[in-house]
Order: sequence, then structure tokens, then C-alpha cells
Amino acid sequence: MVVQKTVRIALCAGLACVAPACASQSSAFMHMTATEHEAAAHSVSDPALAAQHEEAAQRLHNQEAALCYGISDADRERGPLANTSEVTSVQIVRDRGLFPKGPLVPVGVAVDLRAESGMTEQWLGRVVACHVAHVAVVGHDRYPGPLEVPDAQANVSSTGVGFRVTITSRDSDVAKSLVTRGEQLALASSVPVSSY
Repeated sequence: MVVQKTVRIALCAGLACVAPACASQSSAFMHMTATEHEAAAHSVSDPALAAQHEEAAQRLHNQEAALCYGISDADRERGPLANTSEVTSVQIVRDRGLFPKGPLVPVGVAVDLRAESGMTEQWLGRVVACHVAHVAVVGHDRYPGPLEVPDAQANVSSTGVGFRVTITSRDSDVAKSLVTRGEQLALASSVPVSSY
């Protein structure tokens, strides 16, 4: 049984979650990490562009600080899916997408976790949001899990024996990456992959 109440977390890269995009900022600019913005600020000769990069990096750092308040460094850096012994199942999430009568296509993964003593749905949602904000600062390549895929959405919900983190995207390329990383997580956790 899955409880209907969910905590939704946007997994956006760069400033897409922080502030509205400036018309002059490209998609590449919007998907840069804070580390990349800081490096760019030091390498460009245009002072106005350097200032934009510095401001973008600061916003990402501020977002991380706000979302990670009170969360341990281990949870911030590794996220809730890093402890593979807590993963009880990985399921491929399928949906009809934009066409109500279309075929079911993969849109992401749902990862079930064992309940830990004292863990709540809201706290797990905070850990997910904090980890995603941390990844937006340091980069996506450091972490191989499905939570680290940019431009995805995460929902945290309660199950009868734990929690479910569902990570999806309407973008087919992002969804493929989510499924691949979900399958890798299942392999590392020694659990089968099923369809949802």
C-alpha cells in the first residue's frame, strides 16, 4: 500500500530551480554547476559575464545552504540511495506520456527503501532536496545514481514498510538515463528490476 501524500522535489540543474532565466542566458549557462560558474567567472574577459557567473554560483551555494540546513554531510554528499543495503526494489515507471491512448513508455524509476528508525517522509524529502542542491554545486559526474540526473522530478511517498522515491522525466533522453542508472542501482543492491 502506498500512501497518497507525496513530497515533490525538482531535480533541476543550474539556476532553473533558483531564479527565472535571464533572456540572455543560454540553456548551457542554466545547466552549469556552481563549480563550473566559478571557473567560468575566472576565465572570461567580459566583466559583466563574469559577474553573471559569480551571481549564478552564489545562488546555487545559497540554495544548497538553505536546503541542507540540519542535514549531515554524509546525507548531503551521498544522498538517500547511496546505502544500497536499504534499497528493497527498483521499478521502471511507465506512462503514456502526451498521448492518452499511446503505448506505455519508460519515464523513470521508483526506488523503494526500508524505513529507518525515526525517518519520516518529510525528512527523506529534505534529504533528497539537499542532495540534489549539493549535486548542482559540485557536479553530476561525481554521483552515479538516478537522483543525480538533471532535469528530472522526484516524489517521495510512504509505503507500508518504508518509502518510495520516484524519479521521472517527460524528456525521453532523461528518462533513458534514469532507467539506466536505476538498473545499475538495482544491480549494486542485488534486487531485481520490475515494471511499475
